[in-house]
Amino acid sequence: MAQRAGVSVGTASGVFTSNSSVSDEARAAVLAAASEIGYHPRRRQTKEFATGITTFGLLARAEHYVGPSNPFYGPVLYGAQWAVGELGLSLVLETLRDEPSSHHQMPLIVERRQAQGLLLAGYVSAEYITAILRTGTPCVVIDHHAAGVAVDSVCADDHRGGYLATTHLLELGHRDPPPAIITGPSTATSIEARFAGYRDALTEAGIPVEDAYVREGRLSAESGRDEMRSLLDLPTPPTAVFCCNDNTAIGAIDLLREKGIAVPDEFSVIGYDDIDMAAQTVPRLTTIAVDKEHLGMQAVWNLAQRVRHPQMGVRDTRLRVHLVERSSTAPRT
Repeated sequence: MAQRAGVSVGTASGVFTSNSSVSDEARAAVLAAASEIGYHPRRRQTKEFATGITTFGLLARAEHYVGPSNPFYGPVLYGAQWAVGELGLSLVLETLRDEPSSHHQMPLIVERRQAQGLLLAGYVSAEYITAILRTGTPCVVIDHHAAGVAVDSVCADDHRGGYLATTHLLELGHRDPPPAIITGPSTATSIEARFAGYRDALTEAGIPVEDAYVREGRLSAESGRDEMRSLLDLPTPPTAVFCCNDNTAIGAIDLLREKGIAVPDEFSVIGYDDIDMAAQTVPRLTTIAVDKEHLGMQAVWNLAQRVRHPQMGVRDTRLRVHLVERSSTAPRT
């Protein structure tokens, strides 16, 4: 239904939960689509769980909570909150310290047994996840894959996204020199998957991956500016760059504008995530869209099933991504 109405899953859900942030236009489109397919929203079910299952917890670093510096995780958390409410449960949030002094130092919501299931947003070390699982608390990791740990995860198909972004630039003629890439911290498995997609797209096109065109940033606009400056200082600068998130791309475009380099006429930039700001930049940012609200919702749904069926196999769920072409990429001239 969301696809038929041309909106995200979270927006479609918001129509049936009286979310005031949904625009009148989107509301009308969703209701029309619902009428066409004969959809009737199900009532909230409060007796789906055994006695004592009342609360899920969400553990994330401070920078992952809703705010101006967090255009990605804000919608993810909103989606999780909506899905938990639909199940008739409560959601308790707790901030994860950057490096817990001990893997035995459990979150308060676990120590106090406030939550019967736990969502972990973003990077959490494998050792810490293992320690939480040993307490018997079911977990689902969002936007991260903990290698070697038997824990459910929900991520975007980031390898596919990196491949799509790079292929888009190659098809526009940015081949010699190859498109550059600005990545992020190596602990972020979603970023590593996007980088792997970049490598595979170049290899498929018969173009070698050159270290000079690979820059590791910090997933911020400031970092995008810094790494873009370094790329322009190369003996043979690239004519296009794949930024592994939209914040980085916004910073890269800002630096190019400062240097008098026109985007996209002289340089193409593609981002990743399709945050709200991506459609408002000048030029409007071409990017890879991730349904961020759906990430949060799917994680809750998977956690609910894990609580009901603790013996089922571990699941690694990947959500589809797609290319959104706007005005920041163009054929190489």
